[in-house]
Amino acid sequence: MEQAKIVIPINAFIIKRKQKGVLKDVKMTLNNWILIHGMPHGRIVANTYKHKIQDRIIDVVSQSIVDGLPPIEEATTFNFDWYLPDRRTDLDNWTFTHKFMFDAFQNTTVRGIAFMPNDNLNYVHGLLDRFAGIDKENARVEISWEN
Repeated sequence: MEQAKIVIPINAFIIKRKQKGVLKDVKMTLNNWILIHGMPHGRIVANTYKHKIQDRIIDVVSQSIVDGLPPIEEATTFNFDWYLPDRRTDLDNWTFTHKFMFDAFQNTTVRGIAFMPNDNLNYVHGLLDRFAGIDKENARVEISWEN
């Protein structure tokens, strides 16, 4: 089995959003996602944010594939090591972003090869999330798995 790893910067999940007339950085975690969905036209806004986040992840994945990262195979267990910028957001709010990552993985194709053909139970057999520490300068999620 071959160990594979990709690193997604946490800022891939940060969206610029106007709040009370001021443009602010907003972490697209579960709590904020729920708030946005409850607003007028929230589903449309949330979908726009989801695609922006996915595009950022697709860029990282595409470069990793070019650098030699192999495609994800069936029956994979994923390990997520979270290096967060601070302790203000609970890990369970960050893990909601699995959805963005797996959707981006499915939408990444390089040289005609899909990085992850599907995120169903044939491909995703397990998820393990771990708070790995605070890293204000390089907040990230390190995703590893074995094919």
